[in-house]
Amino acid sequence: TGKQPIANEDGTVWIVFNGEVYNYLELRQELESKGHCFRTRSDTEVLVHLYEEEGDAFLTRINAMAALALWDGRRRRLLLARDRMGKKPLHYALTKEALVFGSEIKALLKHPAVSGALDPVAMARYFVHEYVPCPGTIFSGIGKLRPGHYAVFEKGRFTERRYWDLPGPRA
Repeated sequence: TGKQPIANEDGTVWIVFNGEVYNYLELRQELESKGHCFRTRSDTEVLVHLYEEEGDAFLTRINAMAALALWDGRRRRLLLARDRMGKKPLHYALTKEALVFGSEIKALLKHPAVSGALDPVAMARYFVHEYVPCPGTIFSGIGKLRPGHYAVFEKGRFTERRYWDLPGPRA
C-alpha cells in the first residue's frame, strides 16, 4: 500500500521517497497517538505526518537511508533532503524554466531545460581526485545535495541547509 507519491489526509503535503526509514514503527505509533490517520503501512507515509508535526525538523527525528522530495501545497514549497551519510544520492538542476531533481543524473538529462554540457572545472577535479567532490557533478548546472543537508525551493529561491553533521569532540 506504499505506492508513491503519498499525501497527508487533506492532500496538502505530498512526498516521493527513495530509501528506508528504520524507526518508522516507533514514529508511526507516536503520530497515531497525536491523531494522525494512516492509509498505508508504508514508512513513507510516516514522513508526511512527521513533517506536519515538526516542519523541517522532522529530518532530525528519522533514522533513514534516503533521498526525498516533499511538497507543501499550503506554503507552495518544495523540500529536498538526503540522508545523513549520503547513502542515497539526490541530484538537481535549477534552470530558468524549472527545478529538476532525481536520484540519478540520467533522469535530469532527459529534461529539455538541462543542457548536459560537461563542466571543465569538475573534469579537472575528477582527474585530480578520481571523483567530483560534492556538491559538484561532472555536468555544468547539475548539483548534488550534500549528505546531511536539505534544500528548500520557495518563492523562486533555492536554499541549502545542513540538518546533521558528524558528532565530534567538544572543545
